[in-house]
Amino acid sequence: METLMLKAITFDFWQTLYADSDSNWRKRQAIRVDHCWTYLDSRGYTCTLNDVEFGLEEAYDLVASLWHEHKGISVKRCMHRFAEVLHLQLEAEDFDQLIACLGAAFLEAPPIMMPHVKPVISRLSESYPLGIISDSALTPGSFARKLMVRDGILQYFTAFTFSDETDYTKPQVVQFHSTLAQLNAEPAEAVHVGDIFRTDIVGAKNAGMKAIRFAGFNKGEGDDTLSDAVVDDYRKLETVITELSKHGM
Repeated sequence: METLMLKAITFDFWQTLYADSDSNWRKRQAIRVDHCWTYLDSRGYTCTLNDVEFGLEEAYDLVASLWHEHKGISVKRCMHRFAEVLHLQLEAEDFDQLIACLGAAFLEAPPIMMPHVKPVISRLSESYPLGIISDSALTPGSFARKLMVRDGILQYFTAFTFSDETDYTKPQVVQFHSTLAQLNAEPAEAVHVGDIFRTDIVGAKNAGMKAIRFAGFNKGEGDDTLSDAVVDDYRKLETVITELSKHGM
């Protein structure tokens, strides 16, 4: 019987397992603004919808600037920034409730699972332990898990690394190595599947893993020389992984 070289597979969340369009992001952001304003108004805080929109944009900008520095940040710290720019003196409970508002907006306007993900992930999980390595913005990893429960795929994964729960983002190798430690696999025995060259592919390769760029949503910038493979349809993924597992690089 042939020995498989690969012992674990990790996946990116956004634009790899789930597709999120710009229009859906804008819809979600509008729901976030409405939910947060409704909550703050119910608590007697004085601010307008425009104020809340500005505050959330500032919170998002904080995540984005740190992402470019490869640093993770909790959603709570982002909401502290929100309160700071709006000069709101919020209680601890208020921060928790505002984070719940962000999560509710995510579940009301969720990204859509990529075609064929569920059957493919189900089959892969029978042969390999699976993990997720995701860079978060204003969506807590806890709510990404809730969406995966709702869509019936959470049970196929055994390791989760969301940047809002760590101090790092991809391509920092610690994000990959800590996930592989949970999966009991060495980097040379693992492959990462993700859509962004700068974070997913560079990070995985620097961590000593193989890397498959998923081009089913984000077509990329044209340079895939570092990727071990490029796949644009989940129905092709199992064959590619089997080949990588048998033959290596």
